Amino acid sequence: GTIIKPKLGLRPEPFAEAAYQFWLGGDFIKNDEPQGNQTFCQMNECIPEVVTAMQQAMAETGQAKLFSANITADDPNEMIARGKYILGQFGPLAENIAFLVDGYVAGGTAITVARRNFPKQFLHYHRAGHGAVTSPQTQRGYTAFVHTKISRVIGASGIHTGTMGYGK
Repeated sequence: GTIIKPKLGLRPEPFAEAAYQFWLGGDFIKNDEPQGNQTFCQMNECIPEVVTAMQQAMAETGQAKLFSANITADDPNEMIARGKYILGQFGPLAENIAFLVDGYVAGGTAITVARRNFPKQFLHYHRAGHGAVTSPQTQRGYTAFVHTKISRVIGASGIHTGTMGYGK
């Protein structure tokens, strides 16, 4: 899988084109933690482009593709609205969609809201910011292992580990 960079400043059309090109040889793309609904890349402009890119790549390769869409928001109702919008746009391809939630930054409630409202979707927990409590240099908090276990207990299907244990 891959994360399309830059994560800041990329408009909907180039994002979708990058997704399409990657999907020709790969399977999984995720929004990164700051990618969700930015002023220069509005979800209502980007997601339809990504749907088209996924459909084209699947038609050309004959293989299923996956996309992890960031639904993180500071309001639970907005997270739910984003999730419903994304599922509606992907329609029959909804089973190819995971929801990324910035679990550490948005908090456990965000994970619980996503899980309760979208019980069938893979819930992709992003751990950005975890270093404040998991970094060995802090000498406080808890380990990355504990952080991972907490994410699963509150409803995440999986966790984006990255540099887990070294902070971010």
